[in-house]
Order: sequence, then structure tokens, then C-alpha cells
Amino acid sequence: MENKMTELQLQAACTVWFQNNMRDYRGRFRRVKNETDLKGKFGARMGALNKTTGIVAGTWDAFLMVEPIVWIEFKTDAGALSTDQKAFKAIGEKLGWNFVVIRTLQEFQNMANFFFVEMAVKNR
Repeated sequence: MENKMTELQLQAACTVWFQNNMRDYRGRFRRVKNETDLKGKFGARMGALNKTTGIVAGTWDAFLMVEPIVWIEFKTDAGALSTDQKAFKAIGEKLGWNFVVIRTLQEFQNMANFFFVEMAVKNR
């Protein structure tokens, strides 16, 4: 089944599901504010501000606070990782981090259940 949601809509759907269904882990799913769709002078100012405050191109969209950390990138069916995102992933993999590209709400649900439910049972 083709995913008709935008990346932002997918991320919102996943966040709502997580908040409602993973109550014991609510604070452990975090979004990274790493984009701006603003244009013109204000967009340029925001881009410069982002850069000076440490927002770096290629940082993935969100992460799960588990050990080791799991970085999440939300993509549409046709979406592909950028060169910067691939570089971020390569650095993180050297540190032992996990990376998951999410294209559907079901994929997100499966991933969250795996890292918070199945892995918690396994590590008891």
C-alpha cells in the first residue's frame, strides 16, 4: 500500500500514536527541529540562526532514548536519504547507534514495540 502522507504528516501520526500507546515511554521519543520551509529574507535569517545554534544539515528527524540510541528518519515512499543524512548515519554507526527509516505508521509501531517492549523483556 502506497503511503500518501507527507513526511511531516507521517511524523505527526507516529507521534500521536506513540503518546497514546507507549505511555510508559513518553519522554523517550524526541523530535529534532532541523528544518525550515521559510523563504526570502526571513528564511535566510532563520537558516543562519539555525546554523549558528548547532542545527546541522543531515541530522535525522527524531530519536528514541534507548541504549544504544535509535535515530529515525521519516520518508515518503519515494523519499531517499540525502548525502548529509548518509554521512550522519555513517558517523553514528561508528558510535554504535541504530538507524531506522520509517515510511509508514505500521513500520513506526513495529519499531517502537521492538525497542521498548521486546528489548525490555529480553534485557530483564
